[in-house]
Amino acid sequence: MKILLTCLLLITGNALIAQQKKTHDFTHIDASKWIIPNSDGQSYSFDTYKGSKALIMKKNFDNYKFGGIAYPRGLNFKDGESELDMASTNGKEYLGLAFRIRDAHHYETLYFRPAGSNTINAIQYMPEKKDEFNWWDYEADKYQAKATLPATDWFHIKAVVKGQTLTVYVDHQPKPAMVYKALDPDMKNGSVGFWFGNSSACAYKNLIVKTYL
Repeated sequence: MKILLTCLLLITGNALIAQQKKTHDFTHIDASKWIIPNSDGQSYSFDTYKGSKALIMKKNFDNYKFGGIAYPRGLNFKDGESELDMASTNGKEYLGLAFRIRDAHHYETLYFRPAGSNTINAIQYMPEKKDEFNWWDYEADKYQAKATLPATDWFHIKAVVKGQTLTVYVDHQPKPAMVYKALDPDMKNGSVGFWFGNSSACAYKNLIVKTYL
C-alpha cells in the first residue's frame, strides 16, 4: 500500500511540474512583434539556409566589441527552457541565445564559436551590462565549455535556466555540455531571443521557450 501511495504521489508531482510550464512558440516570427536591428550596418532577412526557412541576421562592419540581439516583445522569462537551431554561414561566426533580456545592453547570453569546436572556447556564458560587449572580461575557463559544433551546418541548443544555474545541451545529447551555477543576480527576468556577435551572417530558426510558472 505504501509503495502504491508513493508511486501515486510521484505521478501527481510530475504532472504538477508539467502543468507549471507555459510554452511560447516562435517558430514563425512576426517581425512586427519583435525587436530586430535593421540600421547602422545591421540588417535581417527571412530566407532559406541549407534547406530551411530562417531568420538571417547580418552586419557589414567589423567590430570585435559588437553584440546584437533580436527578441520578441512582451515575453517575460525568469526561469525556464529555451530551444532553437542556429548555423554559422562561414564557420567563423559568433552566434547564440540571449535570455532575461531587458534591452540591447542588459541581458545574459550563451554563445557559440564553431571555429572553436572541440576546445574550451566552443561555448561561452556572459552577462551583458555595458554599451560594449566586453567578452574579454569573461574569458576564464569557468565561463566556457567544450563542445563539438559543425562549421556551417545547423545545430540544436537547449538551455535550461533555473535561479542562478544554466544547463546547456547541444544536438539533443543526454549529457549537458555545460553547467554554470553563477548566473548574474542583477538579471532577473526579461525576453529570450537570438544573439549575434562579430559576424557577417548567421541563421536562426525554431525558437521555443517554456517559462516556469
